[in-house]
Amino acid sequence: MENFTFSEHNSPVSKKEYEAFVEKKRTKLLLAQFRLRELNIPIMIHLNGMHSSGYTRILNLLNEWMDTRYIETHVHRPDTDEEAERPYFWKFWRRLPAKGTTGLFVGSWYTEPYLRFLRKEGDEQEFLDQMRRISDTEAMLTNDGMLMIKLWLHLSEDDKSKNKSEQLYNRPDYAWEVTMDDMQNGKQYTEKTRLAERVLHLTHTDQSPWYSIDASDPYLCDLNVMDVLINAFKRCIKDAEKNDEGKKNTQILPLNHIGIDHIGGISLSDSLSRKEYGKSMEKYWESLYTKAWDAHKKKRNIVIVLEGADAAGKGGAIRRLIRCIDARLYRVIQIAAPTSIEKSHHYLWRFWMHVPRAGYITIYDRSWYGRVLVERVEGFAKEEEWVRAYDEINEFEKELTDSGAIVLKFWLQISPDEQLKRFKKREKTDYKQYKLTDDDWRNRKKWGEYQQAANDMVAHTSTPHAPWNLISSEDKKFARVQIIETVERALKQLT
Repeated sequence: MENFTFSEHNSPVSKKEYEAFVEKKRTKLLLAQFRLRELNIPIMIHLNGMHSSGYTRILNLLNEWMDTRYIETHVHRPDTDEEAERPYFWKFWRRLPAKGTTGLFVGSWYTEPYLRFLRKEGDEQEFLDQMRRISDTEAMLTNDGMLMIKLWLHLSEDDKSKNKSEQLYNRPDYAWEVTMDDMQNGKQYTEKTRLAERVLHLTHTDQSPWYSIDASDPYLCDLNVMDVLINAFKRCIKDAEKNDEGKKNTQILPLNHIGIDHIGGISLSDSLSRKEYGKSMEKYWESLYTKAWDAHKKKRNIVIVLEGADAAGKGGAIRRLIRCIDARLYRVIQIAAPTSIEKSHHYLWRFWMHVPRAGYITIYDRSWYGRVLVERVEGFAKEEEWVRAYDEINEFEKELTDSGAIVLKFWLQISPDEQLKRFKKREKTDYKQYKLTDDDWRNRKKWGEYQQAANDMVAHTSTPHAPWNLISSEDKKFARVQIIETVERALKQLT
């Protein structure tokens, strides 16, 4: 909490002294930026402050001081139609900096909750929930290796009420920043300041601290901002170069903490005759088609996740499901190994990109659960990473449901014998041979490990807002009908 107020420079400086300081320190800042790029560390800088505090000036200076090839600037603006029809954090996830780059955010995810509460459009609990979610999001990103720097440019009421041209003495090049809002003589100043202080205190953590900088003197403000960045960059470089394995998360969740064998308890004896299957499909086709359009009209979006062992029938189940839905309403996202661009972001980033607009459906053929399944078993994620992912995934799905989405998750279970039978059939069928890879045979040797991982996944991520549906897929026809029936039943609740 010691970083909440920052004032390394607190004595007035002349223009000549200021320029000398900037010239000297800018080299340090640039070299540190380049080193962070070499270390593949993403940087997120939040720039906030009261009107007249000079954050627009600072925004321009940061782009001048640092190498702009690796910087993207994002200014908070009212939501577009596309943004308004998705969860609140969607627009920010889209803009998160990739590894080795810097994102400058003016306002960011703090602005809307702050303004809503100031305008009395939301109650106390809503405000506190948003602050908690912001803190959780920042913790998730910093745990993944992001450097987060949050700057608050502070002005006293006396400073704010002064004419902007007086504040920017000797700096006529910035006189254009004077606005009508700056001439309001501190209207609502006390209320705004107290609420801003609450935001800072509620979201100030050791991992992502706030730096409150006195903005009354533009020269000193600029130098202090530069020092914050240099010091934060140096600390991050030092920590990264140490590569201290002793800092692992020691709070490992107990695996399968409620002691139930969820996966092993799925009965695999259920089946349907071809006649029963045909009748069921005929029954649900028209009903599901109509209800999907009803959900569209009501602006309710649906997120469907299919997971399961190799050859469990996910692809076939998806093809039967989409036969019952107008193609204008859905997208099927097939998840494979992440691309280089996807690897340069947090693992949830690529899934946020495909969150549907209100009224539409996204079907994920495999999903974010790869973090706690294949990445866990194959060692692509460290233990502290996949253990941490349970809570991160639960929070992600809560964001979806709180925004009005229906989240339906299906685990398709088959026996090892049935899997082997399907593998051999794929070998002999021309148009199915592409489905069978060396990885499938290798993963089969780790059947027990994958089943344990799936069991732990269900135990830790089956929540009231997004429960798991455990489906026997030993008989494909039975599994397909169960999935379609579950989707239809969920949509029916909307009517």
